[in-house]
Amino acid sequence: MSASNLIRVGGLAAVLAGALLLIADLWSLLLEFILGGPEDFSEFAVTSSWTVLSALYLLGSLLLLVALVGLYARQSEAAGTLGLVGFLAALVGTGLLVGIFWTQAFVVPSAAIEAPAFLNAEETAGPLDMGFMLSGIAVAVGWALFGVATLRARVFPRRAIIVLIIGALLTVLPLPATTLVIDVAVAWLGLSLLSGQVRATAETSSLGAQPRVQ
Repeated sequence: MSASNLIRVGGLAAVLAGALLLIADLWSLLLEFILGGPEDFSEFAVTSSWTVLSALYLLGSLLLLVALVGLYARQSEAAGTLGLVGFLAALVGTGLLVGIFWTQAFVVPSAAIEAPAFLNAEETAGPLDMGFMLSGIAVAVGWALFGVATLRARVFPRRAIIVLIIGALLTVLPLPATTLVIDVAVAWLGLSLLSGQVRATAETSSLGAQPRVQ
């Protein structure tokens, strides 16, 4: 696959990833706050709603990996060493996120049948909670660092990047709906890539301190 095709695929993947994750997050918010949510998580985990919801999260996170590659490919020269570090950090964080969503899609429904008390427990013994927490931090730090490098590269629209950085940092807060912001930012960057609203890499390198694209 040529670099231009990879970039286009990455842009499309970013739009789809942002849209799917946004739908899934809004659906989760609807279930939790408007409908009150299920009494026991183990009961919800065997429903068709959980199947569709977990599938949306898994597919969205897989597309997010492709999107990240395309976004980085578009600015790799301008982003420099910091861009590479940010890309690798975001790649690791997103890989961990895929693992979480894979577990939700395939392990959780089986656990709901075999060990419902485990799913319904507010706290679990062992390293599971710590693993989820560290994975969440890795996602937030990775994408925030990628956003900072992207901001310095001046290839993508500045406002979209700022929203991405804010969205990444918000995900570590123990509050509902904090992932909605980063969902929008990823889709925004993808649309910018597909529509050509980005600065050419060669132009960025030569112009240096000229005003950023808005």
